[in-house]
Amino acid sequence: MIESVGLFVGAFLDALIGPNLFVPGEPFLLAAGYQLHQGSWYGVLAVFLGSFIGDQASFILGRSIGTKAQKKIVRWQPKARRPIARCRILLHKRGNYVMTFARLLGPVAWVVPFVAGSNHIRWTRFTMYSSIGLVLGVGQFILWGYLLGVGVSQLSLLNNLEQFAQHNQLWLMIGVPVMVAVLIMLVRKRKMSR
Repeated sequence: MIESVGLFVGAFLDALIGPNLFVPGEPFLLAAGYQLHQGSWYGVLAVFLGSFIGDQASFILGRSIGTKAQKKIVRWQPKARRPIARCRILLHKRGNYVMTFARLLGPVAWVVPFVAGSNHIRWTRFTMYSSIGLVLGVGQFILWGYLLGVGVSQLSLLNNLEQFAQHNQLWLMIGVPVMVAVLIMLVRKRKMSR
């Protein structure tokens, strides 16, 4: 049970603006997945709860001191005005996507709750979309930790995929780049038609 407290604190500090610049959360999330493999759910609950409370605290800090902090940053570094304005516009245009997928984008996750709070995004909207992102972002590392506990070589699906890749190596080397090129062309064509 004491291990879960450590996991909670690590996940909380990883999500809280300020300490999250120095505290990497991934080891705590992986450890929770490993504990899950050992049969303990406490670690998973601890990291989800720590991450959720850290995001909420960052949002509240952004709501209370975010505007003042942004003004100080702009006075100190005038070049920061444009990125801050872009971030504000992005949150208003595509805020739901940003809040949902920030957890999957590494360092972006460090500032999104704070910036969302400082831009006066509704708390219910922030909580809903950031919680979805929390399940995706934290869940992926818990899954990896669980897989480490199982032992990747023990998973028959991965063994089957490895055998498939070995037997079809030439086709994969040709097919994947061709599919990526076609996808890029389709996206460009779609953008041009707008």
